[in-house]
Amino acid sequence: MKNVREISSEKLYHIIIRGINKQDIFLDDLDKKKFKREILKTKEKFGYLLYAYVIMPNHVHLVIYDTNDNLSKSMQSLLIRFSEYINKKYERVGHLFQGRFKSKIINDEEYLNTVIKYIHYNPEKAGISKCSEYNWSSYQEYVDKKKYKITDVSKFFEEYVKDGKNMNSVIAEFEKQHMEYKESKEIELKNRIEYELENKVSDEDLISYMVTKLKIKSIYDLQRYNVKYLRDLINPIIEELNVSAFQISRVTGISKAIIYKMREK
Repeated sequence: MKNVREISSEKLYHIIIRGINKQDIFLDDLDKKKFKREILKTKEKFGYLLYAYVIMPNHVHLVIYDTNDNLSKSMQSLLIRFSEYINKKYERVGHLFQGRFKSKIINDEEYLNTVIKYIHYNPEKAGISKCSEYNWSSYQEYVDKKKYKITDVSKFFEEYVKDGKNMNSVIAEFEKQHMEYKESKEIELKNRIEYELENKVSDEDLISYMVTKLKIKSIYDLQRYNVKYLRDLINPIIEELNVSAFQISRVTGISKAIIYKMREK
């Protein structure tokens, strides 16, 4: 398993920060405002750019352009400062966040655009608010509904203001793309994003473990078994390693529908 954080040659990262045991991090709007102020402070100190964010009750998503290769230092500073604030305000002790932040390299334009839409749609996915009405994400900053911005919107749009397009037309296209987000191709990419952020065990390690544990010659031998027998073999491994059904499907070639059916039983 990898224990060294990958450094992106493109300097773009999708960051996810979770509360410990999936507990709420932000208990009121003042907590969210404080977190945004701490983002601004770390931006000024470490010089990174913020391309997107959403602050949810128990987790945060960020898209960061790590200008000066200070990702770990800047995130560590952000989490320490905010933890101190929360612990003092609520007279609590112990860890606030679930281990280190997670990061995923963004290495192409399609992935970047989908990550931003994925982040902005978090409130809708959680049943909290429509993305366009949520006050704690960068969406409203992009469509110019807020004057106070922490997102580097103009820097992001620089690449899109081409061929004589003005900013209004670029923003209109941005809104249109968000409305069309639920296209099947992007949903598959969304699943890939979730898998890569949540994945704790590499595909290679998982395959090696399953072949050894189940005493099979090849991981693809599992495709020959019926669902009932597969359930008895695979469900204990999912529980033991805390791996996703999506990852099991990836490494075995067994369809996601079958894996999910096994999990429901």
